[in-house]
Amino acid sequence: MVNIDEKIARLRSAAETGEPDAARELGRLLSLTVTDPAEPGDGEPEFPEERWLRAAVAARPDDVEALTLLAGRLAAQVSHWENYWANNPDGMAADGKDESTIEQLQTEVRDLHARILAAGPPAPAGPGLDRLAELLDTRDTESVVTAPYSFYALEDEGGGGSMVYTLTFIATDPDEIRWACDQWLTLSEGGMGELSFSTYVDGAETSRVDLDEHRDGASVSWDSVPVPELTGTLLPAGLPVSGARYSTVAYYGVALAGG
Repeated sequence: MVNIDEKIARLRSAAETGEPDAARELGRLLSLTVTDPAEPGDGEPEFPEERWLRAAVAARPDDVEALTLLAGRLAAQVSHWENYWANNPDGMAADGKDESTIEQLQTEVRDLHARILAAGPPAPAGPGLDRLAELLDTRDTESVVTAPYSFYALEDEGGGGSMVYTLTFIATDPDEIRWACDQWLTLSEGGMGELSFSTYVDGAETSRVDLDEHRDGASVSWDSVPVPELTGTLLPAGLPVSGARYSTVAYYGVALAGG
């Protein structure tokens, strides 16, 4: 099993010297956390990956992987702030953000999407980029684009009544999704509520595990949790997915929804 914390430490050291590949990979891993493990906050999404992905794109403007990651994570921010604005505009204003924040992010994601297409993305990214374009209203949205990728999904659902929140982690590496779960449970002191783990193959949910049945205090006993190997086309890092439980939108990485 890969030690993700040690990997992040190595990548951070290299990224701080200006190494673009390290910055891109560090950003990808940090997209699976709500806060940087080196600077833990209060559990609210802080998008710690953005700094490093911007550095990677600045160093290599035609790096399709970095462009895709940055576009996807900024698009995830759009979804986050739209939800925040709809449910708590006063709280968003207190954070120094408003509708113009969303508009600026949308404009930047559209620009990044155009740059990705101009740079020539790999074929497997096609459906996900089409889905991203659809979400950005750059194409006809009457028929939803299906992006039949394979991935793991971890969900923590909490709240009650009309206030239900779901924190979703999307990844394609078993060690990384386990690490993301452990990081979140440590940061949140046990999570928000009901914790589940799903496997998707070609866009369809093939297994679902109630992780509350595998808890050891505030952590998960992963040795008792089946984690099937993914087959099919893996979700390219940064792109959105569509599936039985994700008919609206979920992006590679972590996202909070609800209200």
